[in-house]
Amino acid sequence: MRNAMMIGERVYLRPLEKTDAEVIARHAHEETETFFESGRIPLSPIAVEKWIEGLYKQQPSLHFQFAVCLLETDEMIGSVGLGGIDWINRTAETESYLDSAAHRGKGYGPEAKHLLLEYAFEHLHIEMLSSFVWEPNARSASAVLSQGYRPAGRIKSRMMQNGEFRDMLAFDISRDEWLEARARWQAARQTKK
Repeated sequence: MRNAMMIGERVYLRPLEKTDAEVIARHAHEETETFFESGRIPLSPIAVEKWIEGLYKQQPSLHFQFAVCLLETDEMIGSVGLGGIDWINRTAETESYLDSAAHRGKGYGPEAKHLLLEYAFEHLHIEMLSSFVWEPNARSASAVLSQGYRPAGRIKSRMMQNGEFRDMLAFDISRDEWLEARARWQAARQTKK
């Protein structure tokens, strides 16, 4: 583990590093899911590296992005982040993406997202988080609901795919709702053991 900020049972979160750019670009090119994208564009490790550098320029930052790494191997399998941080009103938007399709459906994403929520609510003292899911991405919508988010609305005709506009679904979760969801999630994990 290097530079771990949040540690779970199988994954840990660390700040993105410039050396992660190659992995992120490679995973984007290997992506097999097409339902959540409006089109593919070439993604260069050089551009990703510049984006990572930009994350750390403004202080206090309005965006935190973490690498999701396996505890067992240190392999980076995705990222989670907080964007649009409003330090006055204590709000932010969450995002998550498991870059490696081979690691999806194994519970790594929910574990990483729970670590992100804990970081946001317990360390940054955020009061309300939102998450937006492109309507065709039913797996992500199901995931945010299982993490304790509640439906908060729909943004009509947000993105186009194959010549058709699709909606963006909005979800949110308050700190109090997260505390309740965390207790349920922890109880469910204990039952599985």
